[in-house]
Amino acid sequence: MAYTIKIQIYELQIKKRFEKKNDNSMKVLFAAGGTGGHIFPAIAVADELKLISPAADILFVGAKGRMEEKIVPDNNYGLKTISVRGLNRKNIFKNISIIHQFTKALSASKKILKEFSPDVVVGTGGFVSAPVIYSAVKLNIPTLIQEGNYYPGLATKFLSSKVNSVVINFEETKKYLKRKDNVIRIAYPVRRSLIRSDRSEMRAKALKYFNMDNGLRTLLVFGGSQGAVCINSSIKKVIAGMVKSGINVIWQTGKSDFAEIKQLEKDYIHYDGTLKVLEFIKDMNYAYSAADLAVCRAGISSIMELAMLKIPAILIPLSRSAENHQEKNALMLTEMSAVIMISEKDLSGKIGDTILDVINDDVKLGKLSENIGKAADPHSAEKILEEIFKIRRN
Repeated sequence: MAYTIKIQIYELQIKKRFEKKNDNSMKVLFAAGGTGGHIFPAIAVADELKLISPAADILFVGAKGRMEEKIVPDNNYGLKTISVRGLNRKNIFKNISIIHQFTKALSASKKILKEFSPDVVVGTGGFVSAPVIYSAVKLNIPTLIQEGNYYPGLATKFLSSKVNSVVINFEETKKYLKRKDNVIRIAYPVRRSLIRSDRSEMRAKALKYFNMDNGLRTLLVFGGSQGAVCINSSIKKVIAGMVKSGINVIWQTGKSDFAEIKQLEKDYIHYDGTLKVLEFIKDMNYAYSAADLAVCRAGISSIMELAMLKIPAILIPLSRSAENHQEKNALMLTEMSAVIMISEKDLSGKIGDTILDVINDDVKLGKLSENIGKAADPHSAEKILEEIFKIRRN
């Protein structure tokens, strides 16, 4: 209750701070898509804008057939889609058709921009950002790119010298960008829905929600909204030892492995620990609040949500991620002693012992929690909004 009051006071302070800048006629277009790591920071900033300017006009542009078609409407924002896809890095000859598709995407982007007439266009990554931001630059509309990953994507590298402002999550990302004078470091913004509640206040409610109010340590395993087959298979080999040793496990499997792994709940029902298997966790606030330790991929969205809530983590980077950005994200954080990283090739041999070593050690948990928390900034969405107000069209 006390934390809720603090949040309400904080929100009033934000509204007061932006009062003179806010004319309630702000129009912002967000180009974001493909993965949660691109979509969620845009939603975080859009939510901040709606907080201080309820009448602001916000539009998202995403790619047809991608996850933004569900996530954006679920967060109560309008969405227009264009046909566009990323480069094929394995077979360059398959990219010939992309040139034609990109030309059509530019035309579609210009049409949307002219109809909506935004004051600012914000790109948060994914291949949909490229035609939208490029078109906005050509139409002399102020533009901002937010790059969450340690190693910038192709769209960011291509467009960074052309836009008004580039917001990076890691200071070291600047060395990969040709232009430096328009680059500013602001931590990756996390959705307000995840930080409105104090984790310690939520913990008892979360453990009861998962039927785990037994006083034991709790492990959270997830591989993104679709799950991760290699994480699932390695955890399956060690899950008996986890639950037998008195560890609760909340396991989001994704769709493909759910039916098989769900059966394990019955096998381990009489052990000290409790196993809860879910295909998808809609309210991650509960899962995060219950967790003493997380095992997950190294996508920037997951990392920064864990950082915001100071949750110790073991990261397993996706080896096939574009430009190997997940491993670079994880390596950057290991240098800060903020996470433990295990590569996919070492996963089966290390995951069980590593989990038991960390989750039962208060000192290790405390250090990981403290250090990962340093990567986050609860005011980051507000700071990015400041940059948007600076460059907007008058």
